[in-house]
Amino acid sequence: MNQEKSSTEKKQWYKSPWVIGWLLLLATVLGVNIFMIMQSITKFPGLVVDDFYQRGQDYEKNIHKKLKNNQRWKTRFDYSRIYLNKPTSIQFSITDKQGNKAKVEHITLYLYRPSNAEKDFSIPMSVADKANTYQASVTFDSKGKWDILASVVIEGTEVNYGKSIYVNQ
Repeated sequence: MNQEKSSTEKKQWYKSPWVIGWLLLLATVLGVNIFMIMQSITKFPGLVVDDFYQRGQDYEKNIHKKLKNNQRWKTRFDYSRIYLNKPTSIQFSITDKQGNKAKVEHITLYLYRPSNAEKDFSIPMSVADKANTYQASVTFDSKGKWDILASVVIEGTEVNYGKSIYVNQ
């Protein structure tokens, strides 16, 4: 009879391992959230700056200045069909609207792989045989779409010109 009584006797709900587990999980989540909120209140410097309006005005002026400067130049990328793991010569020419040579101080070719940032790299470009033309020899180790960007420093101002290319197998 004693055994019958213990099997029919109900356990207290708060002694169940499932209830205890859920309560511990809830307490942990709440504790972590409270900790993160306290950290953000005490240590986060915030996104608002005192001179936000002036900074916005300066940013807009710089963007318009860059766009205006980019329109002064006529540019062109030249390359043959690009194959995987084979050296390719990429040429970049830049002149002003009248066809005069640009006074280039420095030029770098940046190559970006949109699907894998670890493959990104850059290479300096050198003067080619043609007038106003710069070249770089590049070997691609991944097929597919790549973005190329020529970053040119002219008269102390950096201008950037980009193009998307496709590397064949």
